[in-house]
Amino acid sequence: MCNYQTLYHGAAGYVIRCPHCKGIQLAFGTTVVNLDVTEFECFKKMVGRLAEDHLHASAHEKMLCLPLPADHVMMLVTPAEIVSLARMTAEVQALLDTYRILETSSGFLNAG
Repeated sequence: MCNYQTLYHGAAGYVIRCPHCKGIQLAFGTTVVNLDVTEFECFKKMVGRLAEDHLHASAHEKMLCLPLPADHVMMLVTPAEIVSLARMTAEVQALLDTYRILETSSGFLNAG
């Protein structure tokens, strides 16, 4: 059974993960998706590229489709939402990188 830790929580959504199985759940708007670490990293990169490409587009038109790791499922967002999602995933990625370093250091210290 997973015991989730919160990596991000804000008005736009949340990101939680299980430290044991490394599963990540991302909620944004009305969408909730479960991702593994590799899927999250790919999603974050895609969101970041789209945010850079649409910084000056019409902020309130749902025009960007983000494919999700489930068949026939996509997230439809506005340019403003993609920028918000990019910030959110970047913050989470920084935390995941930090946890990875701490877990590696902890394992190294315990092995010695």
